[in-house]
Amino acid sequence: MRTVHIEAKPDHLLRLARQKDPVGAVAEMIWNALDAEASHVSVDLDLNELNGVESVSVTDDGHGMPNASCAGYFSGLGGSWKTTAKVSPHLKRGLHGRSGQGRLRAFALGEQVRWITMATAADGRVERTVITGAVDRPADFDISEPEYIEGPCGTRVEASVPADFVSRLSQDDTAQQLTSTFAPFLAANSEVRITYQGTQLDPATVWTDMAEYQLPWPNSAGNAEPLLRVIEWPKNVGRVLALCDANGVVLDEPSPGIQAPGYHFTAYLLWDGFVERRSNLPLAELDDIADLLESAREKLRGHFKRRDQERRARLIQEWKSEGVYPYSGEPALAAQAVERQMFDEVATTIARRLPGVPQSKKTTLRLLREIISHDPSGLYPVLDELFRLPQSEQEELKRILQRTSLSDVIKATGQVSDRLDFLAALKKLVFEPETSRTVKERTELHKILERETWIFGDAYALMVSDQSLDAVLVRHLKELGREPDAVRLNPVRREDGRAGIVDLLLGRAHRGSSGREHLVVELKAPKVKVGQAEVAQIKSYAEAIVSDPQFRDARVSWDFWVVSTELEKTVRRDANAPNRPPGCIAEWEGGVRVWARTWSEIIDDCEDRLHFYRDRLNHDPATEHAVEYLRRVHGAVAPQAVVVT
Repeated sequence: MRTVHIEAKPDHLLRLARQKDPVGAVAEMIWNALDAEASHVSVDLDLNELNGVESVSVTDDGHGMPNASCAGYFSGLGGSWKTTAKVSPHLKRGLHGRSGQGRLRAFALGEQVRWITMATAADGRVERTVITGAVDRPADFDISEPEYIEGPCGTRVEASVPADFVSRLSQDDTAQQLTSTFAPFLAANSEVRITYQGTQLDPATVWTDMAEYQLPWPNSAGNAEPLLRVIEWPKNVGRVLALCDANGVVLDEPSPGIQAPGYHFTAYLLWDGFVERRSNLPLAELDDIADLLESAREKLRGHFKRRDQERRARLIQEWKSEGVYPYSGEPALAAQAVERQMFDEVATTIARRLPGVPQSKKTTLRLLREIISHDPSGLYPVLDELFRLPQSEQEELKRILQRTSLSDVIKATGQVSDRLDFLAALKKLVFEPETSRTVKERTELHKILERETWIFGDAYALMVSDQSLDAVLVRHLKELGREPDAVRLNPVRREDGRAGIVDLLLGRAHRGSSGREHLVVELKAPKVKVGQAEVAQIKSYAEAIVSDPQFRDARVSWDFWVVSTELEKTVRRDANAPNRPPGCIAEWEGGVRVWARTWSEIIDDCEDRLHFYRDRLNHDPATEHAVEYLRRVHGAVAPQAVVVT
């Protein structure tokens, strides 16, 4: 018996042992066996009545360690013979180990470890050697004298006095994690068998999908092109992008660096060029193969995008077969197609959270559709409240809902459809004789237009409705950043001394400047023609504001509109004067203009603005759509003769 000593501090050696990772330690023992050209490796646990691990053994039929070499194997730290050899001596397998620290990993399995190894000595006889180590003396290993025996070569590692975290080896997913680690090697070396607790590790029996992709690489330097092998698992085994030689020996494991919610996978990049670079693989992101790694990641992204599309399509087909899918037929309009695309993405993301009962599932999917069609931005809080989604699904859902190509398009197309429906309703209100004769200007038309100010211009916002010129002054000053003192303001009066009541005051800021535009709209009932009396009224409002020094500000321009269905002849002539814009009947100094407008002109302008979207939406604002819009949005103030059918 002789003892070999490692020249290193015990605490440093135990850090190398990585005692919190017993699964990694078992994998290291298996790799050592495969590096020794084993064709069968068996891992066995001795479990007590409580399923606790009492001891661990790893047995192989490799070439073992000759007694004369044991001192060199166990006394050094780093500088493994595998670093220079690169392949095994007889089978020419790629070698996994290279750091000369693997035997220290055994201390993650037990506090007492021994290696029983049978190997061919220099004289051709088979000799048996026992090496022992203890966690309280991690720098010292005792090596027995050789014992000559009859029998095959191989090594058995036995770990007893269980380490703190060794119970993890008895968990259900341990065999699957090991299968993930050794899948490419086992696929490339069909003669090798690895068993765990009597069950053979066979990737084909546990993976859910496997795909391979050639990666053209201009710097292959005589080696075969890199091959990306993607294996998906039913459970989480830890995502890995494993850099391997062509035979599947894992040489390094950088981060996969991709998002693939809902998928458990291991990606193996197989290329013999990694063998020549193995000492630099931890810095591969900075090396000349960084582009190769990025190419592999890009291929992975494409792979999981395709798999995600397949999964979603399969789910949707299942829902259709069950009769719970809330849409029928194909979308006829572009807006419907966008809405359905978003529904499909959201619903399939939360599919695992849906009720199992068909009727409940149908109700939940219909609720989902209603929220998406009317308020997609409000969907996330509802889903989070209903399903208490895990973090991965929350992030995926937020990504979908934040995509302007879906959520914002749905909002925009819904808004355009609503506006087209309103224009159809407005035509009915102001042009159809049986309706226009009974529409009340102040209690019906006025109240409706308070909520549809976009019809006078998309950028306008309502400032004042059905209030006096005094209220117009107060709001005007606030928009300019002044805090008006109502006690000190002088009343605003028309020339005849009366206090005018303004129907609508709208305002908008000039983009990129401090200037503003104010628009005063005087509405007339559809049956009223705009004549000289109506023009005089709107001009009196303009005169009252222009003449009052309290309104004076060079940054503000004013437009005054009087609006109805028709203009009297003299007013129409003024509105078509050759030296003014169409509809403008007066222009005064200081940026003040007075207009006489008809509903047909205003509606035509709106339809021109919406023309582009209308064609692409293929939206036909039929009468029933127009009436439904009035009932839904303006039911309280809409004329009953129109909305009651």
